[in-house]
Amino acid sequence: MLYSKRFKVDPDIVIVMYVLICRESGLDCDFVIEGETMEEFLKNGADHAMQKHGMRANDIYFNDIPANLLCHSFNEET
Repeated sequence: MLYSKRFKVDPDIVIVMYVLICRESGLDCDFVIEGETMEEFLKNGADHAMQKHGMRANDIYFNDIPANLLCHSFNEET
């Protein structure tokens, strides 16, 4: 499950970090995917899937395989 961590740096600055454990996408892996924005989160997850799991970008973003959860798990309400 994708969740967000919120860090208050000072009264005016809050940093949001989106987090997903790779295993939650259906892969047998405990890598933690993080990003401060949706774009960073998806890039980090895709980079990990390609480098560590031998997937292609098309597999991650377009095909119905477990890592496709990266694209569908991001929810603006988290």
